[in-house]
Amino acid sequence: MATEPIESIWGGSKMNKTLLTLAIVALLATIPATAMATTIELQPTPPDLYDLTHQNYYTWGFGLSLGEGEVISSASLFFKQIWDWTPEPNVLYVHLLDSAPLGVSTYWDWENPTDAFAGQGTDLVTYTNLPAAPQNITYNFDAAQIAALAAYAADGVAALGIDPDCHFYNCGIKLTIETTPVIPEPSSLALAGIGIAGLATITRRYR
Repeated sequence: MATEPIESIWGGSKMNKTLLTLAIVALLATIPATAMATTIELQPTPPDLYDLTHQNYYTWGFGLSLGEGEVISSASLFFKQIWDWTPEPNVLYVHLLDSAPLGVSTYWDWENPTDAFAGQGTDLVTYTNLPAAPQNITYNFDAAQIAALAAYAADGVAALGIDPDCHFYNCGIKLTIETTPVIPEPSSLALAGIGIAGLATITRRYR
């Protein structure tokens, strides 16, 4: 049995072909696009935050702009080859802040052994008694901290506050943020399924 040419099925109409193409594109647009996930890597200047000397505390303000329909799916803070310069008790406080001057700002605290950012922003992580041997450390944000980062960055700016209560040599820090597109609601996926099923039925009928 001869198969009717596509041109005759659609009457040779360019408009019909265009409508079919647009329908397929619209249906595909409702499917989650996980392949479009984005990785954002941010580093301060200088990357080592002046080697985190114990007589100072620091803020690092950075710009963060998400694309339309994107959400933050994960975030991590990486310390490269960080170590305490002497084998003594030490603490490193890290906070997520709503805002701070863009770039790195240094403040003098006279080696005050308390957290300079206590009660500010969101507690991110506190490291106690880091060894006197260099090591890489990665801290992964939990769900509440990711939500706080997204809220703080709503105006395009967020910040980290770091207070070293000892002297921490390091080879740089890096903030990595993963974003993904918003997944369509179940109703949108259902409509996409109905549309695809309808196209499949039409195709079988004309074959």
